[in-house]
Amino acid sequence: MSGPDGQLPLLPADPPRWGGPAAAATTPIRTQGRTEYAVSCDGCGQVHRHVSPGVRTAPCGATYTVPESDDAS
Repeated sequence: MSGPDGQLPLLPADPPRWGGPAAAATTPIRTQGRTEYAVSCDGCGQVHRHVSPGVRTAPCGATYTVPESDDAS
């Protein structure tokens, strides 16, 4: 369960197991110098953009987990 450097991942693969909101399907967007995450919201149907993974609250009030992308480096 640890990464290649021996560290535990920041967020577990199954957020509901530790009491967090379900992971949302994201589309990583590479911008100038950072990766943003586009999330299609189940609550309002809009697409929200976030600048980092983790538990996020959308402008509409929906809460979900933005998983880290494998190609975010």
